[in-house]
Amino acid sequence: MKIILFEDENVANLYPLTYLRPVFDLRCGIFTLVEKVRRKFPGVKVFLETRDELDCVTAEKHGGETVNSHDAAKADDDILLVNAGAILTGDADRYAGEDCVGTTENGEFVWAFLTAATAAGLGAVAAIEMAQKAARKLGAQTVEDILIRYPWDLINNNPLQIMADYTAHYKPERKSAPLQGAAMIGPAENLYIGENVEIQPHTWIDCRKGPVVISDNCVVTAHTSIHAPCFLGAGAQLFEAKVREGCSIGPVCRCGGEIEESIIHAHSNKYHEGFLGHSYVCEWVNLGALTTNSDLKNDYSSVSVHVQGQPVDTGSMKVGSFIGDHTKTSIGTLLNTGSNIGIMCNLLAGAGVLPKYVPPFAWYLQDRISKGLGLDYSLETARMAMSRRKQELTEAMVDLIRHVAEMTAEDRMSKIKRDRKRLRSR
Repeated sequence: MKIILFEDENVANLYPLTYLRPVFDLRCGIFTLVEKVRRKFPGVKVFLETRDELDCVTAEKHGGETVNSHDAAKADDDILLVNAGAILTGDADRYAGEDCVGTTENGEFVWAFLTAATAAGLGAVAAIEMAQKAARKLGAQTVEDILIRYPWDLINNNPLQIMADYTAHYKPERKSAPLQGAAMIGPAENLYIGENVEIQPHTWIDCRKGPVVISDNCVVTAHTSIHAPCFLGAGAQLFEAKVREGCSIGPVCRCGGEIEESIIHAHSNKYHEGFLGHSYVCEWVNLGALTTNSDLKNDYSSVSVHVQGQPVDTGSMKVGSFIGDHTKTSIGTLLNTGSNIGIMCNLLAGAGVLPKYVPPFAWYLQDRISKGLGLDYSLETARMAMSRRKQELTEAMVDLIRHVAEMTAEDRMSKIKRDRKRLRSR
């Protein structure tokens, strides 16, 4: 059997999280979505189909031979097609054996298992075409697997996914380093400490409601509290932080202040005081001191989020901010409930909370959206930030960023002109 993960036509619903990465590279729980598939099916070759503009950056990360490969849809073996936004919750043998197409209650494609003979009969050249033809030919059955369709789906599923990932991949062969100098409450088997971890005295770890994973090379300073379920990626650092339940803090993040039910993807900083709740923060983001987001409306009503130019009701009472890669906030920035902040934005604190939507590459300055100092300036800033972590902004990523800048130019300029007009009318 071989596996093909593919993005479908609804990828834009996940902006700004997916401007610079495919859907299957989003994090939920301990692992990214593609890591979950690889761990569920060890030894099975996984092919990846992405948007054309992501071809090179995805190949840099995952290897060119498996990304948008012409061999992927060849009917030379049984094929498991998996939507890039799917989290498969069953045992591995549930997804093999007989031809089957699994969808959500709303008919959205989640996965399909096709024997080589069935796949050959479909005559498809790409996974998304094969999925569509398979659903028409075989019919579909409703499955209980998870399908990530909007950014808040990642947050809503994160606590249970931390627990599921821990049970499947940490607990069976748990080889945790001992806890020294800190206080812990709850079952000892719920705490995993990796190698070369520094946990300073007066740290409080509460494992009563699930697991806490502290990966290799993490640093947890004194007076930090961590509440389960929680995941700290390799090299993450906590500085007198108050980490509430349901948080996934990715590799090489530096965090302080209060964080609740949030995902910080990797390489981002929230070093200082301030609250981050029910939010997803992408890579290379820096949240200035006292940056705080709202995740609950005063009237406790359902929160809406800007999606493809329209407000979408999340159906959730608690929704924070979704912040794209390389965005920076100044000290004292206040983010609105259900904010959608694009990539490479520069947000300076205004007279109150910021707009709920800031388009990619925009600056928010003096209470209005502007174009700032331009793309080249933003790219140079990104290079400097990444060099501090000994990382490089590759040419493939630069090309992708320029593509997104062009793709979003019209939307950005419309918001800039709107704010100019608003200020002139005062």
